[in-house]
Amino acid sequence: MRIARVFATKTKMCPTDEDAYFAGPELFTPYYHEAHISASFTWARERAFELAQAWKNNADKVIIGGPAFGDPGNEFILGMYLRKGVIITSRGCPNKCPWCFVPKRSGKLRTLPIIPGRILQDDNLLACPQEHIKKVFAMLKTQKQIEFAGGLEPERLRAWHVETLRGLKTRHIWLSYDYDTSDVYLKNAVDLLARYFRRDQIRCYVLIGFDGDTIQKAEARLVRTWELGTLPFAMLYRDERGSMPSPAWRKFQRQWTRPAIIKAIMGNYGKQL
Repeated sequence: MRIARVFATKTKMCPTDEDAYFAGPELFTPYYHEAHISASFTWARERAFELAQAWKNNADKVIIGGPAFGDPGNEFILGMYLRKGVIITSRGCPNKCPWCFVPKRSGKLRTLPIIPGRILQDDNLLACPQEHIKKVFAMLKTQKQIEFAGGLEPERLRAWHVETLRGLKTRHIWLSYDYDTSDVYLKNAVDLLARYFRRDQIRCYVLIGFDGDTIQKAEARLVRTWELGTLPFAMLYRDERGSMPSPAWRKFQRQWTRPAIIKAIMGNYGKQL
């Protein structure tokens, strides 16, 4: 059965094969048994409905889904909705952070069969049983340019994790900094990693714009993240309705997602690059 996968937004994680689309069908687009319309972000749901309408005459069946529609993501199929090389070995998270949709969408933490790949997009890999984590690390020994793109929770990072990570061909390790009082956990994690990894390898998602946050407060957290030894990346919060943040917040976020601009900002702060 031939399936078209149609994505409401294009990211570097999307597949790029001949059956992956980011717009409506064109004159010579083949006819499909099914067209799966996928939206990763709540603000892209309207676009997903538009694409579903556009594809209704080019497939026997049109299905709308994805994280933005609360899809729990049961079976993981390599290369289906994420480009080849990107894998998910677990879903769900035991934490109940008020800004995060994962527990509502994916439910309780559960492990999945481990498929070879180099970019991990698990919700919270380090919350998994130790046996599963060790099996994931064993698989990664066969990979190059490894990225922990889903993020590793600093509070759960231990010395034995780092000892294993140092033996892998790792490109980037992503951490998270979601609230002010978590910087102690971030510091401990960076202290462990910095023995073997450079700043540009230790990256950190920093939540901004949530629950009364201000640009001034957000900038202070981003600067703090740099001071602790990571390369920060601002993640701008959007509610379940996908409400559009103000232009000021969007501009601020763009600045703090580009390494060259971040380094220039920190140079102006007089912080060591």
